[in-house]
Amino acid sequence: MTSPRDGQIALPFVLLVGGIIFEIVIAGAFVAYFASGSGYSARLEVRAWAVANSGVNDALVKIAKNKEFTASTMSYGFTLGSDAATVTVSRTNDSSGQYYVYTISSLGTAGARQKKIQAVAIVNQTTGALQLQSLNDVALQ
Repeated sequence: MTSPRDGQIALPFVLLVGGIIFEIVIAGAFVAYFASGSGYSARLEVRAWAVANSGVNDALVKIAKNKEFTASTMSYGFTLGSDAATVTVSRTNDSSGQYYVYTISSLGTAGARQKKIQAVAIVNQTTGALQLQSLNDVALQ
């Protein structure tokens, strides 16, 4: 025969093993959450860069269509899906007076991420020929 005290160890043992399994599941959930969050952050950064690049391209198209696009500084914004860009275009004359020098800054925003791209384009005042001189990522302060 078995005594009534033989089964007393079963309940604490089951609770101990269950608690350990529960802690492992919770730790795995935290690891999965943070691992997927870093991937999501990288995707937002790429989307912010893409919308900033679209802003530069949009300004270049407007300049190509009209070499007299803006006389001084002009800012405008647009959205691309759930992302947005703020584009600033400024125009100066070069020292010879034959070319317009356009400076284009585009700030792309996707979620909490932002990227800024700056471009410099030269436009011949006579022919309207457009030449992209530089395209750089700019560090945000």
